[in-house]
Amino acid sequence: MSWKSIEMQVALPRVQDAGKQQEQMLKQNQHFQESLAQSQLKQELAKRKKVNELEQFDYVKMNKQEEKQQHERHKEEKKDEQEKQARNEHPYLGNTIDYRR
Repeated sequence: MSWKSIEMQVALPRVQDAGKQQEQMLKQNQHFQESLAQSQLKQELAKRKKVNELEQFDYVKMNKQEEKQQHERHKEEKKDEQEKQARNEHPYLGNTIDYRR
């Protein structure tokens, strides 16, 4: 046997092994890319839902704050009206009598 035939006997199995390893690496990379894309989609959907939930929460919170402010304004208005009525009903308060001739 010549040296070339011996080298080919050793080289062919190595080439086949290298081909299998390369194919496995390609499949592994494809699998990694697919899993990465899926995780990004899940994160994006979660972010979309989270933003909507926060907007709804803020809206509810704003409504409660507005209701409190309106209630306080309403109380102040009632108080002001009662004070005005009390001033108007007083018999001589606010009326001036001129005794000069």
